Amino acid sequence: MYDLLPKVKTSKNTEETFEPKRIYNSLIEETNMTPQEANEVAIELTRRVIAYKIKVLTSPEIREIVCSILLEKGYGKARFMYTRLGLPFYDFDKLITSTKKEKTEEPQIFEKIERKINEQIRKRRVYNQMKFEYEEINKIIKNINK
Repeated sequence: MYDLLPKVKTSKNTEETFEPKRIYNSLIEETNMTPQEANEVAIELTRRVIAYKIKVLTSPEIREIVCSILLEKGYGKARFMYTRLGLPFYDFDKLITSTKKEKTEEPQIFEKIERKINEQIRKRRVYNQMKFEYEEINKIIKNINK
């Protein structure tokens, strides 16, 4: 079966073998899904990449397919939690959480995050878009809980 699975092109410009377990683990870590739900999505993703006969995938492409599966299966909240904001929502949320732990005043949190992001990617417009998307997705997630 593993010869049917595509390679995954990493951000380090290497190729790794597609591993459904990594998707399962990321769904468990980044969303509110149960192990059974995450497994169901990982299995469906594996079926699709085999059926599509894709030879090489990127991590963002995998995430897009997973988000599509989440929507189809009615996991709307998990889909928003799993979406990318230039980087995954989960990573951006961790950045905010770590900034809050530094005992930063609420209005200064995004300023500190901006400095951290600019140090890494040097593009202010990316940060502004990510901040906007983060705030919008957070609103949606909060409304889903109601």
